[in-house]
Amino acid sequence: MKNTGKIALIFLLLFVNAIVMSCPSYAASIWDKRKGATGKTTQAPEPVEETTEALEELEELPFEDLLTDALDPEDIFIPDQYGSIIETHKGTNGKLIIHVQDAHANYEGQINAAKILESLIEDVNLNVILPEGQFDERGYKYLRDRLPLEERIEVADRLVKNGYFTCINYLDLATDYQTKVLALEDEALYDTHADALWKIDEFKDLASEYVSKLITVSDVIKPKIYNEGLVALDSKKKEYDAETIDLLAYYEFLYNQAEENEIPLYTFPNFQNLIKASELEKKIDLVKVRDGSASAEEMNMYNEYIEATRDLNVNELFKEEPLLEDVLQDTLAETYDQKKLIRVSNALAIMKNLLRIKVVPEEYKYFTENKKDFDPKFWSNFLKEKSQELNLSLTIPENYFIISDNLSNLEEFYGIAFKRDKIFVKMTEEHLKNEGVDLAALVAGGFHTPTLTKLLADKGYSYIVISPKVTTETDDEHYRWTLKME
Repeated sequence: MKNTGKIALIFLLLFVNAIVMSCPSYAASIWDKRKGATGKTTQAPEPVEETTEALEELEELPFEDLLTDALDPEDIFIPDQYGSIIETHKGTNGKLIIHVQDAHANYEGQINAAKILESLIEDVNLNVILPEGQFDERGYKYLRDRLPLEERIEVADRLVKNGYFTCINYLDLATDYQTKVLALEDEALYDTHADALWKIDEFKDLASEYVSKLITVSDVIKPKIYNEGLVALDSKKKEYDAETIDLLAYYEFLYNQAEENEIPLYTFPNFQNLIKASELEKKIDLVKVRDGSASAEEMNMYNEYIEATRDLNVNELFKEEPLLEDVLQDTLAETYDQKKLIRVSNALAIMKNLLRIKVVPEEYKYFTENKKDFDPKFWSNFLKEKSQELNLSLTIPENYFIISDNLSNLEEFYGIAFKRDKIFVKMTEEHLKNEGVDLAALVAGGFHTPTLTKLLADKGYSYIVISPKVTTETDDEHYRWTLKME
């Protein structure tokens, strides 16, 4: 059904009460929150008339036409218990790439990704799958004859749970599908990327401890330097990060603050559509809409609601989040010290995620565009100076070199990630040509999504981005262990 994925995501944003992320090993990154949110989606209703018309049109089409129409990204459907379509793009070259985001080392995410791929195999005859970390066509299909299906499912499930199997391995062993799993990686580049990760592991614990101590110091200083507006914004952001408020509540706060401070909201169109949909949803009686008893005024509101959800691009909404935060901070900051503390605080928060390999593309972009703010001497000197001025007995660690000496290692790791994105698209093009198909699934982590989708769009491809349902935190150490194992 057209736009099902988009509408499902909107209902997530309107109805989710809390994003379930509570593992003590690390605080969830922005991306983890998004994964958790998309995992709690419920299926939203389509406009009544359009749904009926669409079904009638489908009944009249021969099977071959249905299969061809499936190459239109807007016509792909994913069962909401497994995940959500979070972005679609209609290209010009007649080829469709279904990008399933890999929930690395998360059992729930891997199983749901496998179910998503099974659904695509059944519904749109998906035959080519291209997973991150794949160097050849070898898999586990050869083991199928050794055990009955029921036992294979049990074994595969256990191996996924223990981190030895991915969703692709699960499909190989726990199903009888004859899909082709083809190489997506340049092995030499992958090995170089792995080596870069090992370098980070050598200093990450000490560096993370240093950054955490400075974050604690900055949090003590903030109430002494920030004005009322900045304190409120910082407090609400902490509540959001700690999951004591949900995504919609935080976004409504940002939106209201923007209105109060006369920030031009037309530059944040997806925030506008989200808030509009949220307000309209509170006024709509869906029961009346479904049974046809809604008044003309109620139906007009419902149509406005549907239009707002359709015009909302979820990926762009998430990109608007840090931009709106930055604009609010810039607008609210009145003194030099307030502006400087904002820079220090933002840099520390991003450095924390860089070290944990949990940074999202928007954060990495901030890092590359604001290199001067990531000098640990800058952090240390400012916090030490303010601590003394405010007569605070705060301990500022001196081992700043653990950051300064290793910034190049962090840049190398993330730089290689972008090189791999280009290889992914190159290999995808080659496989589509060699296999004579116009449809393939590309399975890769969410960090790769923005670059991959841009590269695909530039080359004329249609694409869909699917996020598997994830409501449980990924253990940080387990995640890094699986990366090393690969």
